[in-house]
Amino acid sequence: MSALVNRIQTKNLRSYLKAFPIVAVVGARQTGKSTLVKDLLQMDRKYLTLDDTTNILLAEQDAESFLRQDQLITVDEVQKVPTLFPAMKKIVDNKRKNGQFLITGSANITMLPKISETLAGRVVFIEMNPITIAEALKRDLGHTALGDIFKAQKEKKCWEILNSVKPTSFSIENYVIKGGLPPAYLENNDENRQVWFKGYVRTYLERDVRDLSRIQKLYEYQKYLSLLAFRSAQIFNKAEVARDCGIPYTTAGHFFDLLLATFQIFLVEPYFRNIGKRLIKSPKIMWSDTGLAMHLQGLNSWEDACRLGRDSFFIENKIAIELKSYLSIYEPAAKLYFWRSSGGAEIDFLIERGDQLIPVEVKWRSDIRLKDLTGMQVFLQDFKNEARWGIVLYKGSQLLKIKENIFLVPYKYFFA
Repeated sequence: MSALVNRIQTKNLRSYLKAFPIVAVVGARQTGKSTLVKDLLQMDRKYLTLDDTTNILLAEQDAESFLRQDQLITVDEVQKVPTLFPAMKKIVDNKRKNGQFLITGSANITMLPKISETLAGRVVFIEMNPITIAEALKRDLGHTALGDIFKAQKEKKCWEILNSVKPTSFSIENYVIKGGLPPAYLENNDENRQVWFKGYVRTYLERDVRDLSRIQKLYEYQKYLSLLAFRSAQIFNKAEVARDCGIPYTTAGHFFDLLLATFQIFLVEPYFRNIGKRLIKSPKIMWSDTGLAMHLQGLNSWEDACRLGRDSFFIENKIAIELKSYLSIYEPAAKLYFWRSSGGAEIDFLIERGDQLIPVEVKWRSDIRLKDLTGMQVFLQDFKNEARWGIVLYKGSQLLKIKENIFLVPYKYFFA
């Protein structure tokens, strides 16, 4: 990276190292995990990376000795040598010391066989997401407008907070195109960025995928990758994608699990009062980086996305990334859903904070009519005890109150 971007995870990381023996920073390749643990953390620790073949050989030969090279050890890409996990458990159980091991991984190590059992009760996780808009705009990461808005219990308070926000001028389209993977985000040349994304996909296929799975026909996986990119911000139908890709349903399921395990995608589940229904209904699929999703669809510019009618999907996907990133750091107990009634009314995002529900609609238009707010009105009526107000994001520039509890909010207010 040619420049360091302050990351919202830094404060939590320092705090967790003082309270837990093992801290794991996980996330997709190139989200900035190594930069966080080496440069942003600024702590004196022995740093060992398993991208180095010599270190892999040493770790495989004697995992316990490898982990005893210093009092405080950082191991990068730890998933490459699974035998390190039981050795780590043995060392921690013998002499527990907070901050003893800081590990990073480009795969969700809780999904690896027996790993979650081995480290249970000894490890805490921090997920490293791509650079958010708040980070890119260099906001006060400890006090965001988003946090104040979500904490408002009454519609009157929410409206007061929205009116106190000092909006900022920025192009959300630009953040969608660049994505949040640091090398791509910091690259100002559009052609060079596409070259980087091409290399990223190749590296991902040749390293992460082959490290975790014995996939022989990588071209089938890459085809599945591209087809799934076209489903961003849409309800996911596993059988349909398998059919379009021309692969068996079980293979498609394996590919899908692999994408989840390597943090390339995440799911937004449907919301029902009946929790059992949430487990059986289809989720929406979101890509963890919109720049990569655009590249996989062969789109090189925002004009291309608009011409093919993909622009609104990318905006919704970007808002999903921002909400997920915010909640994971500031409100980990909160959950992100979408809502759709049997009658067809819909809410793009629903945040569950304890007994409070916060509906957020995403519109990629400047002209909003009352009929566009039907879903919001239905939801606020059906959940009037849990949802006190709702936000509709739109392309306009004016902050407007449509009804006492429905606010039309420009994007520049939401990310101030």
